[in-house]
Amino acid sequence: MPSGPPSETAATRERRRPGLLGRWLPFLGARGRRRERSISDLLGIDRGVLLQALKISLSAGVSWALAVWWLDSPSPIWAPITASLIALLTVRDSVRDAAEKVFAVLIGILVAIWLGGLIGLHAWSIALIVGLGFLVGKALRLGGGAAAQIPINGLFVLALGSAQVEQRFLDTLIGAAVAVLVNFAVVPPNYVREASRSVSTFADGLTDVLGTISAGTSGPWTLEQAAGWLRTAREQGKLATRADDDADRAAQSLHFHPGRASWTNALDRLQQANDTLQIVEVQVRTLARTVRDIATKVPTSDGTQPPMPMASAMLRAAADAIEAFAHTMLRAEKDAAAVVVGGAARRSIDLARERIADINAYLVDMLAVHLARGVFLGAMVVETGRVLDELETGLAAMSADPDASAADQGDEPDAASADDPAADPAGRSAPQTGPAPLRSGGQEIG
Repeated sequence: MPSGPPSETAATRERRRPGLLGRWLPFLGARGRRRERSISDLLGIDRGVLLQALKISLSAGVSWALAVWWLDSPSPIWAPITASLIALLTVRDSVRDAAEKVFAVLIGILVAIWLGGLIGLHAWSIALIVGLGFLVGKALRLGGGAAAQIPINGLFVLALGSAQVEQRFLDTLIGAAVAVLVNFAVVPPNYVREASRSVSTFADGLTDVLGTISAGTSGPWTLEQAAGWLRTAREQGKLATRADDDADRAAQSLHFHPGRASWTNALDRLQQANDTLQIVEVQVRTLARTVRDIATKVPTSDGTQPPMPMASAMLRAAADAIEAFAHTMLRAEKDAAAVVVGGAARRSIDLARERIADINAYLVDMLAVHLARGVFLGAMVVETGRVLDELETGLAAMSADPDASAADQGDEPDAASADDPAADPAGRSAPQTGPAPLRSGGQEIG
């Protein structure tokens, strides 16, 4: 007899199918969970979106009413269209975009008037106007929205004639002016808080990388773990790029901002913190690469690397210093203090330097026991010292006393060696800040 369960009949399979209620229960449960969220969360509408809707509608309505009243135009549709396209930008961007759009409209009209009388309205003439308008916008280096206005207005004039050219230009002018005024008067955009959150998230990512490596190396660890730490460290580059872009956006949002004076100190602290962490990110990545290189270039028979408790304590202290630095520097609030005291951050940095000193005390013995491991541990301490140097420099830049912390003792790693600290380990000055591990009974204490 054949082994195994008998084959199912069609009737058996039919009985095993879930009933109508069984098929709908998961869906109903998901709907119940969705009901726990607010309507604004479900629709993605928050205070910022409502404010944007208010500014667009106000700009469109005011520009239409002003064009009707001032120009006696029956349907000045281009005024609210232009206002709506500009209203959501920052104050500086709205001024620039308004000027570019008005200029682009004028260029498009002139090009269409010049060519319209010569070539008429044909398929090939439309293609020529659009192509020429696109090239003119590129040559003038106009923004994407403004550059598109050249061929659009060229087509408008070519198709409808030049009778409404003046009306079209004045409507655009009114819409642009109204959008700039509304953007300046009604809660002008300020992205300092958003950028501060972005930089804080970036700092948390760096802290987590060092903290994870510290926890892992406090006991036996493997090459697979080290490779994962390196991947995570490299992923912080995305957060670095986002933080840098958001910091630039925050600085740009305060240009022409009516409350700029109240936010200048917060912006300065934000930019200094971001500049410092951008360098620290390279050094954290270098530390992760060094740990990975220990496992690949100094392998063990069973594939398990011995613990490194002293190096682990050093990395944990460096992670705490980064966290304290970000907490001290980032103050996304109006009228923030210009001077950073940074007592907690400086204490964290001093504690990390004590961990480095603990390792240096065993330097000679470590190098004597295992030279190769000593070189890699030396590279780790060099990079950790550079992290601390950058943090101290960042604090000093915002301190009342420029000599409040040690001067920058190391240059920023160049692009060639930023991710490969052990490419030339012999070239590093290990006796100064670079220890090596010490084995005692088969256990790593470095």
